[in-house]
Amino acid sequence: MDFRPTEDQLALAGAVRDVLGKHPSPGTPGEQTPAAGAGGVDLALWRDLAELGVFGLRVPAGHGGLELGHAESVHVFEELGRALATGPYIATALAAALLPEYGSGRHRVGFGDLTSGAPHYLEHLDALDALLVVEVVDGEARIQVLRVEPVELRAEPVPHPVDPCVPLHRLRQKPLRGEIVGDAATADALLREGALLTAAYQVGIAATLTERAVAYAKTRAQFGRPIGSFQAVKHLCADMFARAELARAAVHSAAVQLDDDCADRDGADLPAAAVAVAAAKILADEAAVANARAAIQVHGGMGCTWEMGLHYFLKRAWALSLAHGRAAAHADLISEAL
Repeated sequence: MDFRPTEDQLALAGAVRDVLGKHPSPGTPGEQTPAAGAGGVDLALWRDLAELGVFGLRVPAGHGGLELGHAESVHVFEELGRALATGPYIATALAAALLPEYGSGRHRVGFGDLTSGAPHYLEHLDALDALLVVEVVDGEARIQVLRVEPVELRAEPVPHPVDPCVPLHRLRQKPLRGEIVGDAATADALLREGALLTAAYQVGIAATLTERAVAYAKTRAQFGRPIGSFQAVKHLCADMFARAELARAAVHSAAVQLDDDCADRDGADLPAAAVAVAAAKILADEAAVANARAAIQVHGGMGCTWEMGLHYFLKRAWALSLAHGRAAAHADLISEAL
């Protein structure tokens, strides 16, 4: 299996990075929380990424998409993670792969997994045009995917969400009606692909934090020497790099395997690919959270200040570690397959 990036994939990632560089980003040193439109979405950035074709990556060419694979998608979402791009990017990309009319990016789509008994939270609800919901019906005997109008939901805003850039609503009641757009197999595919894209976003967080920590360690001096020359700081930065690269390799390997298995089995049960995605999600979540903590430590007292913006990365990494399956659930999937 060869999951080294191709020239086209690197060019795609570079184009996304160029677009992201033209817009304000949370976590930029010296900037306060960037102002966003309704629902915490930077509408100008959303439009630019839509014009680039980000949401139509896996949409067939006959429907106006780019007809690419997961291997290309993870490059794009790693760049989104580097910039902490705020919005329902993952959910809309998942919806477009299922319903090609969302590939243009003219509509913002959310995603909710309501199969557990825990309280359910929805991100960016005020900015959504549609919502895909995975829920259990018939007394937990059947799983289906619904397309729901957000105005049909009964939800209340969370006053102080962990991530100040991502507005949250707590769902007070499951949707009473909606259009059925998929079955249990569809739900499994959405959750699996959502975990992969989330892992790619987390890799972006882990990578950019490594770069920022190393850059700071080279310039910040203590006792007449750059702190990067101290063994303890060297070890922190080396561990950050190792975690980020291991997670990146796992994510890109899982993406290639998922593409290969989908081509070979035509969408059938994909246990090997599912295990690869689960492992990638575990590693990427760990890398993002651990690197955020380490970056704050490398920055010392400055790392704890609002102005440095490192807390945005930590809070986003925390939130994403709970999205599309927690570590325990992915670990269970791996153990069952062994």
